Amino acid sequence: MHADDRDRDISTLNAGKPVGAVVSALAILRYLASQDGAVSSIQTARALGLNPSTCFNILKTLVAERVVQFEEAGKAYRLGAGLVELAGSALDQVGYTRLIHPELERLAQAWQTPMTAWLRVSDARVMLVDRAETTSTIQIHMRIGHRLPLLVGALGRCMAAHAGFSPETMKRQYAAIRQDNPPPFEQFLAEVEEARVAGYAVDRDGFTRGVTTVSSPILDAGGTPFLALSAVGLTAQFSDERVAAMAADLRDTTRRIGRQLAGTFRASSPPHHQRENAR
Repeated sequence: MHADDRDRDISTLNAGKPVGAVVSALAILRYLASQDGAVSSIQTARALGLNPSTCFNILKTLVAERVVQFEEAGKAYRLGAGLVELAGSALDQVGYTRLIHPELERLAQAWQTPMTAWLRVSDARVMLVDRAETTSTIQIHMRIGHRLPLLVGALGRCMAAHAGFSPETMKRQYAAIRQDNPPPFEQFLAEVEEARVAGYAVDRDGFTRGVTTVSSPILDAGGTPFLALSAVGLTAQFSDERVAAMAADLRDTTRRIGRQLAGTFRASSPPHHQRENAR
C-alpha cells in the first residue's frame, strides 16, 4: 500500500460515516424549529423527503427523550422542553450564561425594565434563553423557550443587519410576521441599515401596540449575530431620551460580551453555527 493510499484510509476513518438516523433526527428538529406551530408526522416527512414510517418512529423517539412534544388533539409535534434544557446547558458550558445573566440583571436594575436574551436557533427563529425581571408592578412576562420569528421587532433589525440575508429573503420572512402595526418593508430595510451602523435598534408599537423594544446583537468572531439582548416595556414609559441612553448601554454591553467571548469562539463553534436554511 502506498503512503498516499494509507493517508486516505486514515482520513476516511477519522472522518467517520454519518449515521442516517441521527442526521434525520437533527433535520426533523430543525424543521420543527422553523415552524410557527405544531406539525404532523406526514407533513414533516414530506417536507424533508423522509420515509413516513421512519419519520414517525424518529418523532416518537424524540418525544420519549422530551426534546419533542406531541399534541394529542391535533396529532402533531412541536419542540419540547428537553431541547430548551439542552440549549441552556450548551450556553452554560461555553460560558455564555455566566457572562450574560449578570449583565441582564444589571441592565434590568439600572433601567427598571425587563431584559431578555434571545438565541438565534435557525435562519428563521430566535428563542428566549434568559431574562431578568424588575420589581415594577407592571410586568411583560415571557417564558424561557418562547420562540419568535427572527426578524421581529428591534431584535429582528439587529439580526438582519448582520445575517447576510438577501433583500428577497428578508422581504419573504418579514411579510410572514404577524404584527400589530408593521412599517412598510422599505422602512424596515432602512432601519436595518441604521441598526448596522448604530449597533442597536428600537421598535415602538410595531410588533405589539403599546410596547417598545430596544435591542443590540452579540456577534461571533465572523461578525454573525447569534444572540441579542433586548429591553421590553410599555411605550408610555420610554421617552426618547431614556431610549437613547438605554440603547447605548445595551450596545456597549453586547460589544463587551462579544469581546469576552472572542476566545471561546476561536476554541469552539457556538451552537448556532450549524444553522438550518429554513425556507
